[in-house]
Amino acid sequence: MLSVDRCLALDPLRRAADAGAAPVHLTPREYQLLRHLCDRPGQVCSREEILANAWACPFDPGTNVVAVCVGRLRAKLGDDVIETVRSAGYGVAAAK
Repeated sequence: MLSVDRCLALDPLRRAADAGAAPVHLTPREYQLLRHLCDRPGQVCSREEILANAWACPFDPGTNVVAVCVGRLRAKLGDDVIETVRSAGYGVAAAK
């Protein structure tokens, strides 16, 4: 179990995340994206960086797949788990 901060934990064996309410199952892509962000707490990850890591896509295909996946994660875990930094990317809070 990987604990990012006091309110988010990842379970790589079950491919699940728990933001405090209960563990929720994640798709492989959702897990990869969240894991990428959680490996860099307090940092802003660009869309291109996320595409390269979670999608293994070395270029920006000009779609909104990252935003859609972030939206699905927010629906499952809560709106405050992933922060959007306008014109920069996404991030999760560092441990306090």
